Amino acid sequence: MKRMKLQGFGLVVMGFAMLWGQGKQPAVYAGVARCKVCHSTAAMGNQYSVWAGSKHAKAYQTLTTEEAAAIAKEWGLKTAANEAPECLTCHVTGYNDPEAEFGKKFDKTQGVQCESCHGAGDSYRKQDIMCDPETAVAKGLIMPTPEDCLACHNENSPRYKPFNYDKFYAQIEHHKNPDYECETPEDDEEEW
Repeated sequence: MKRMKLQGFGLVVMGFAMLWGQGKQPAVYAGVARCKVCHSTAAMGNQYSVWAGSKHAKAYQTLTTEEAAAIAKEWGLKTAANEAPECLTCHVTGYNDPEAEFGKKFDKTQGVQCESCHGAGDSYRKQDIMCDPETAVAKGLIMPTPEDCLACHNENSPRYKPFNYDKFYAQIEHHKNPDYECETPEDDEEEW
């Protein structure tokens, strides 16, 4: 009898824990390969191509250079730059997000991906959500501000240059084609 009461109590505790845990879902980063599916067409605006040609796309690779090794040594880091949290925080999407989860195809070596600026995208990535801006924002889409950029582009960076938002934004500017029409439902069977 005592064992049944303990089991019953355990089930009640587990039930409350499950209900409490349902309030906030973890941020799931899908990765740039997932964003590319829709954002690489001329009809959409070729946002992927803009990103792929940017320094953001190569942010992780810069950590594998001799220059990065010299900076890591100068800073007294105990690990290589591409393993150091001090560097990865700004050079890898979602690295410093304590509640982050990563999709099966997420690749940290892709550097500062779309979700670094626009938020973990698994909950808003589907076309029917993205075609409704209010719903996309409610599901986690972020439209970044200059202040968001300053999380990494600041005096803590060893290669800091004064940050001029307008100048740097012009280098990565990427807008949806205003003529793009959201009509075709996305086939979303593949797991990301």
